[in-house]
Amino acid sequence: MNNFIQYIKDSFEELSTNMTWISREEAHKSTVVVAVFTIVFALAVALIDKVFQSSLDKFFNLF
Repeated sequence: MNNFIQYIKDSFEELSTNMTWISREEAHKSTVVVAVFTIVFALAVALIDKVFQSSLDKFFNLF
């Protein structure tokens, strides 16, 4: 158990002293870019799904 506690302490020390963190503004900009891309990608997938569904409905209505 002591090894686990020491591991946690060492991990927090590593994160606080040896890591280089991006600025808050850069993190905000990156988050916005990811959110916008996710929404655009989801809309594109929904549109493609709608096109395929419509095509399949028309195809099966032929029979």
